[in-house]
Amino acid sequence: MSTDIQNVIEMKDMYKIYPNGTVANSGVNFCAKRGEIHALVGENGAGKSTLMKVLFGLEEKTKGEIRILGKEVNFKSPKDAIQNGMGMVHQEFMLVPSYTVAENIALGNEKKKKLLCDRRSEKEQINQISKQFGLAVEPDEPVYRLSVGAKQRVEILRVLYNKARIIILDEPTAVLTPQETDELFRSLRLMAKDGYTIILITHKIKEVMDISDAVTVLRNGKTIKTLKTSETCPEEITRLMIGRQLKPKIGRTDRKAEELVFKVENFNVLDRRGVLKVKNMSFDIKAGEVFGIAGVEGNGQSELVDAIIGFLKPSSGKVFYKGKDITGASTSDFRKEAIGYIPDDRNLRGSSLNQSIAENFVICSHGSEKFHKGLFLKWKDIREESKHLIREYEIRADGEMAPVGSMSGGNIQKVIVARELSKKPDLLIACQPTRGVDIASIEYIHNKIIEQRNEGTAVLLISAELSEIMGLSDRIGMLYDGELVAIRKNDETVTENEIGKYILNGRQKQKEREGQE
Repeated sequence: MSTDIQNVIEMKDMYKIYPNGTVANSGVNFCAKRGEIHALVGENGAGKSTLMKVLFGLEEKTKGEIRILGKEVNFKSPKDAIQNGMGMVHQEFMLVPSYTVAENIALGNEKKKKLLCDRRSEKEQINQISKQFGLAVEPDEPVYRLSVGAKQRVEILRVLYNKARIIILDEPTAVLTPQETDELFRSLRLMAKDGYTIILITHKIKEVMDISDAVTVLRNGKTIKTLKTSETCPEEITRLMIGRQLKPKIGRTDRKAEELVFKVENFNVLDRRGVLKVKNMSFDIKAGEVFGIAGVEGNGQSELVDAIIGFLKPSSGKVFYKGKDITGASTSDFRKEAIGYIPDDRNLRGSSLNQSIAENFVICSHGSEKFHKGLFLKWKDIREESKHLIREYEIRADGEMAPVGSMSGGNIQKVIVARELSKKPDLLIACQPTRGVDIASIEYIHNKIIEQRNEGTAVLLISAELSEIMGLSDRIGMLYDGELVAIRKNDETVTENEIGKYILNGRQKQKEREGQE
């Protein structure tokens, strides 16, 4: 790659307008240099992912100019982008679970020896790249056995194996522990030092400050500003992203939690394949307390919640709500209680995208006297209540009858939060409540959860974001391989690193020490 060209990537006056009239990019300008880690930030709907999809050939531009190494290009597909030295690691991994690490990395670009794949040569090249950039993998390991962090390393190795020198990473730390994030950042710095250009799509301002050389802020489909990271601060980036300063975070009030609202006792849960995923788990939550469960995804969180709310039957153990045994209750019966539930998948479980905001608000309460009379729904009351919730929860929408699917992810999440909290629940189960939402929506949802806690609601918070767990919880349970390996009061003695060690290794090191004695 020539060093005399300052900008490896130049995107000038980029427009992307969809057939329905939605303007995703409106005159965006973006440049990135050789050997630079360039962060691209903005709220949901700001246009950052669309811009990168256009750059990588996944979307066709409406208007504008793209130059790679000074040469104008017009990619029609990702294949064109890959042939021009680009690679993209998506937030959702695109790996074949049954294939080995080496087979996934070489897929579509296999080395041939006569008529057969030269697996030996492939593995030699993979090992050389992995050592060069500190991306440790085991080439013969099946991908389905890998941790989330290891799968991401495989994705990055695949684009490096394909000789990419420009790498786009979409929210790469969304499900990583602090230790895995540190490892990733070490690798990215080695790549940048070797002349690679890294574009990092993220909403985590701390990571922008930690890893990037430059940051471009988008808002409402437009470029707001490009800054050297060393010459800015988190407050300025946030203000540029959302057009204002963040509101002060509501503090957790001191309250003596006494009433026991929720209890899980010796809980064991098998998944749908018959594998034990929740192992002898016990915890309780009192009124006015947030109990946070921290853990890398895939360690039993989904099965725990599914068994609590009636999607799965526990194999043994008990669940109590306000002293009442609700073990194995159906989802329908569970939803009749004063329990709020924010699911981890807002589109699949949290909302009906084709229905209106008003219909989504009454999904679980349309049979109540408040909204139902005889055979008919009281639509006037439903619409008035919907207008009130839209105002109270600052939901950006074209009226209460707008389809939920027409809104951004952050606003869909606010619809779910508004519906669940408007029930004034005694217990709130919040699973990944801010996944994939922008910084302003995170701020709002966090404050609403704290408000509920301060008003006496018991909250079960499950999140892969350790900053979220530590910012909201009164007590923290560390989850590893289906077990709560430690429960700690959330005070100044607890650190993200300590939690990260528990949720990565569980009791493994402790057992190894015991075995040596």
